[in-house]
Amino acid sequence: MAKVNIEEVYVMSAYSAKEVANWILAEASAQRITVSPMQLQKILYYLQGYSLGMTSIKLFEDDIEAWTHGPVVPSVYSAYKKYGGKSILPPPNVVIPEEFQNLVSSVVKEKGTMSAFSLSDATHSDPPYQETARNQVITVDKIETYFSSLFWASDEEDEYQPYFESVDEEKRYFLENISQRERHAILTGCR
Repeated sequence: MAKVNIEEVYVMSAYSAKEVANWILAEASAQRITVSPMQLQKILYYLQGYSLGMTSIKLFEDDIEAWTHGPVVPSVYSAYKKYGGKSILPPPNVVIPEEFQNLVSSVVKEKGTMSAFSLSDATHSDPPYQETARNQVITVDKIETYFSSLFWASDEEDEYQPYFESVDEEKRYFLENISQRERHAILTGCR
């Protein structure tokens, strides 16, 4: 397996939030889950957070802002606000890049069945949202720090686990030494 440079991975995002929103809608449709604009916003936040927390990969460049009802990507809000509280129709012919299929599927499965207001309440308790003034950008650093803490807890209690000097070293190990199938099994078991 090729070596992964975490610093390079962090800036690899080539997707817009609208493209990632389309992935979510397509996957939700495949799972027979309906998604409203508010649900879409929160799932986008979690998808970005999980990706940053697990791998330091930023899925999209668009800012996430702390609005009254939780994290919002303004460009996606503008695109889907016409749906109000109704379900968004999935776009046709969306292809989720292979390297993100498992992540998108897992997050949609986990969060897609939650109501819009349950998702809003859940995001309100997350430190990145709590620590950001209303209508301001929730920084990528805040998102990554919080979600990293969920996935990369101390391994001190298990003497058989490898020891890592830093979270970046642990992420690098995860990307370089764990197969995609094993990563999917690990990540879907993290709920």
